Amino acid sequence: MANIMDGILHAEFSRRDFLKGTVAATAAVAGLGMLPKENALAESAAPVEHAPIVDPEEGGKWIAAACWHNCGGRCMNKVMVKDGMVVRQKTDDTHPDSFDYPQQRGCVRGKAQQQQCFGADRLKYPMKRKHWSPDAPNGELRGKDEWERISWDEAIQYVADQYKTIKEKYGNQAFVTGSWGSYSENIPLMYYGGHTSVADSTSYGTYLLNTNTTIGVSRNGFGANNDRYDMLNADTIVFLSLNPAWSAPGTPMIHFQRAKEAGVKFISVDPMYSASAQALDAEWVPVRTGTDTALLLGVASEMLRLDAEEGDIVDWDFLKKYTVGFDAESEKAPNLKDDVNFRDYLEGKYDGIVKDAAWASKISGTPVESITMLARALGKKNNVWLLHSFAFARNDGAENIPQIVMTIGAMGGHCGKPGNCMALSYTHNSANGGDPLVKAGGRGLPGTPDNGVPGIIAGPQVWDAVLTGKYHMIGDYYGYTAEGLGKGVDMECDIHCITNVDEHAYLASGPNMKKGIEAYRKVDFVVTKAQFLNTPAKYSDIVLPVTTYWELPGGLASSNREFLFCYSKVTDPLFEAKSDQEIDSLIMEALGLDPKQAYPISEKQQFFNAIKGATVVNVETATKGGDGAAAGYDPYGNPLSSSLEYIPLVTITQEDIDTWGVEGEPQEGVISLQDFIDNGGYQVERKPDDPFCGHLGYASFIQDPEAHPLATASGKFEITSQTKADLFNGFGFIDWDYKPYPEYITPTCGYEGTFKDKDIDGEKGEFPYLLYNIHYLRRSHTTFNNCPWLRETWPNPVFLNASDAKERGIESGDTVLITTRTAQALRKACVMEGLMPGVVAIPHGAWENIDEETGIDHGGADNYLLGNEITGSGITPYNNINCRIEKYDGPALEDDCYTDKRIIEL
Repeated sequence: MANIMDGILHAEFSRRDFLKGTVAATAAVAGLGMLPKENALAESAAPVEHAPIVDPEEGGKWIAAACWHNCGGRCMNKVMVKDGMVVRQKTDDTHPDSFDYPQQRGCVRGKAQQQQCFGADRLKYPMKRKHWSPDAPNGELRGKDEWERISWDEAIQYVADQYKTIKEKYGNQAFVTGSWGSYSENIPLMYYGGHTSVADSTSYGTYLLNTNTTIGVSRNGFGANNDRYDMLNADTIVFLSLNPAWSAPGTPMIHFQRAKEAGVKFISVDPMYSASAQALDAEWVPVRTGTDTALLLGVASEMLRLDAEEGDIVDWDFLKKYTVGFDAESEKAPNLKDDVNFRDYLEGKYDGIVKDAAWASKISGTPVESITMLARALGKKNNVWLLHSFAFARNDGAENIPQIVMTIGAMGGHCGKPGNCMALSYTHNSANGGDPLVKAGGRGLPGTPDNGVPGIIAGPQVWDAVLTGKYHMIGDYYGYTAEGLGKGVDMECDIHCITNVDEHAYLASGPNMKKGIEAYRKVDFVVTKAQFLNTPAKYSDIVLPVTTYWELPGGLASSNREFLFCYSKVTDPLFEAKSDQEIDSLIMEALGLDPKQAYPISEKQQFFNAIKGATVVNVETATKGGDGAAAGYDPYGNPLSSSLEYIPLVTITQEDIDTWGVEGEPQEGVISLQDFIDNGGYQVERKPDDPFCGHLGYASFIQDPEAHPLATASGKFEITSQTKADLFNGFGFIDWDYKPYPEYITPTCGYEGTFKDKDIDGEKGEFPYLLYNIHYLRRSHTTFNNCPWLRETWPNPVFLNASDAKERGIESGDTVLITTRTAQALRKACVMEGLMPGVVAIPHGAWENIDEETGIDHGGADNYLLGNEITGSGITPYNNINCRIEKYDGPALEDDCYTDKRIIEL
């Protein structure tokens, strides 16, 4: 493919020859996104005689192509490759679609994946910022400077020299990865002594804080969710802050739609009447963003009231057998420092405030009658699936969301029995829990060495740490056990280099982008791997063009428990792009390190290893029911053991091994290697009576809590948990005495922050609205923002309530100015009735486009508007920021599809 593109770009044509070739070439090249929408050359070529129309698929080949971005879907994606070019794209059509055997259909983002490989804005060559040099960084020009093309030899030498110089002068602590999470490691630096890390709560919010070991709740839902067939046994499915139609628009929505057709009722608790609620005809329970804890406390209080008046609402037997700390009569949580319980808090015995429906309504905005309806729906006589996303856990004051959700689920006994489920519903495992039925093998790479630098900066503090040299460390959010996080300790650092190794760079995906740009402009050196000039690349000194997954040998990706996707190489690397492994190896060599330490085998061998090690469940030996003979639960909430037996998935012959030119041994499986690759993976066909549809989250615990305890101190669900309180109180971020029960925490911003002096009985303040970001079909986090097809199809407005808009004199299409305590941004308004009054929603993941004179962002980047807010438990609050919104009196904002295309010509 690279040779074809090189020929197109560099061949010498006469104008006449070029125009003759345009008719044939324009369609193909425009299909690759290499030409603008309005193509003047095509108009110039109009008088030329047209070639006969040819079927673009004739002579082509369908290839299973990766859909790799961080949506969690991993759906089927196939492309038609002809003469080295992609001329068609489709999703799963390998078998007829049915509920038992659903096609693994991709969404609009997957169908636009062609632009992620062949887009006109692909970075073609290594680049250096024009006015950067090792001796004169001129950091103030980052984001404004011009670019120069350099060779790979020059680029690698610049990077290696800077690494050597910075390490020699300041030590390895001077490096920080600009990507969040301890999993985003800079491989060369890890072998070179390590680097300072960034640990953010990311998508998980409060669920990242060891909820399985503190209160007994799974942090990812894999073990807690029921199999999808069980939702047909439910009377009601409740969505708490969950919108799979936008956030996980593949197979999960098919399962929910089947439940709707079977007569299951849906209730959606959300600030917005979402696309999912509309599709499922759900009853909408509106709630102000960030006030869900108050709402659910009101629901718990109302369940107790209804139980006393009507009976059969609270499942007292469940509470007694499977929980601790509900009321004074319940079993107490271990090691309680004070004799407290949840019910006494609810009834106001500790603070004089009764948390009834009226109290909850005043804070949450949810009508009292809706709270009563929800409480009755959650009663023990009803079979209820109580599902939630992470979104409401990404709020200031959301520390107790996991505990209060578990509490109301336990009050209704909605766990471990048919038709009942209380679990996270997250991306590809949404609505379909249980052990995977088909699994990928390992790639055969060694683990990275231990990081030689102990420093881990909590995400909201990272830019201040770069600028001031100080931060407060609590540890790694991904520690999975109570020991993974510890007492807060004040730290010092001296950061001189920021490295970005993947598409989740913190400058774009983390809070306070405005201060992040300031931090980027302070350091000596910034290097980024990128496919496009995204936000981190734009503010870098050296940019290294990295391949997409379409340019790699191939790989496997788990989609849901029933499907394992296999993708193959679509094209040779375009222009001068190199893979991550190639780039890392070159840098390691330049540092005097042996790349074989990190990458002892080729990428093709890694692909083969993953296929060879893939396994599928042995249907013949599988037994129906539960989650197996679990001896307990791991920190994820998954059973420690399973009754499922796995056998090799793919048959591999010696001829296959010889053809691939790899090492391995032949084996017998259930599908041939070629069929596995041609099909794009393997899917286990389901049936209503198969052994797997009996999976119920926490089933072994419910069947025998003594033999199969949870990972908490008590072995049960802890409605009152001293372990949780001690963990939070040890962090030291804010002056708040966390209690063992799920209390309402007054946020530092949030709803109270929209009033003067945070008095909700008083006047509105300078920032009277609540701003939250929504996951939107145009993007997967920040990825796809540059895709012209999606930019044109899905504009990036700000959503606001119709009554709020009328009060401000705003109509749909008006350009509005959004102002937070941190920054300002422009967006076009989308006025709607289906949004809570006082709440403003902006889609997550836009790339910034900042006016350097005014500081106003014209790109609508949600994280540019966020500040350095951090909860007492170290969580990054993305979804309840205070703002004001007003009609903009400057020039109207252009549609995104006509602006900021970032096509670099060198």
